Amino acid sequence: MKKYKGAVFFDYDGTLVDEVDHIKTVTPKTLEAIRRLQDNGYAALLCSGRTKRFLEADIEHFDGAVTCNGSYAEVDGEVLRDIYIEEDLLHEVIDKYFIRDTIIQMDTQDVTYYLHNDEEFFKYFCRLFSLPMEWYAPWKYWEKQHISKLTMNYKAPDVFEDFKKEYADTFECAKHVRENFFDITLKGVTKGDAVVQVADDLGISKENLYAFGDSDNDVEMLKNVGTGIGMGRCSDAVKETADMFTQTTKENGIYHALRELELI
Repeated sequence: MKKYKGAVFFDYDGTLVDEVDHIKTVTPKTLEAIRRLQDNGYAALLCSGRTKRFLEADIEHFDGAVTCNGSYAEVDGEVLRDIYIEEDLLHEVIDKYFIRDTIIQMDTQDVTYYLHNDEEFFKYFCRLFSLPMEWYAPWKYWEKQHISKLTMNYKAPDVFEDFKKEYADTFECAKHVRENFFDITLKGVTKGDAVVQVADDLGISKENLYAFGDSDNDVEMLKNVGTGIGMGRCSDAVKETADMFTQTTKENGIYHALRELELI
């Protein structure tokens, strides 16, 4: 791996792209800022709940990525972290919660698996968001896969609280901005935990770490860097955590913050 003087971690949804303002890929002004940041010796790293597959529109512009809310990380093509849910535990969750009218997706870095009964839902989902159906595949329970993260879609409002209570010692649960969705990773696996490991592996001290985020699942990441930057329209939890704030994605908030920090 290269030697970097520091690293900047970028959340993706709500930070680099923004559904509210219909920004689906990194803007030219933000790309300019990232290139200048890299030219100045800093690693520019994605840090997202998404898998690598769902970051492919922009991942090539970065030096690496933390994905699936911290379950996986790679820098300069080298895998630094690959934490996955064991088969027995995965089967237990499916057996208990599939019968509660949920839709469970199972994420690897390349393919998202679904249960056979949910195929029509995922076909509809792909049409709705213009996603390639080949990114998805029916789960074959007899084949071992590195499932980095689960996402559960539920109808009954008590499912989320029941799951959190039942698996409090086993899983981390991160609620989506959209209602009735939440991400599931193993206990202790967060963006913040992954940032610490990546920084250690790169030999970068905390004061030379920066992070941009907007949502509750970015809080641990913002806490574990020297300077955490909250985006425009950030959540209340981010407002309580971030060291400084910038504008929205549409207003080129990342560019302006990096200028203010004299990183570009």
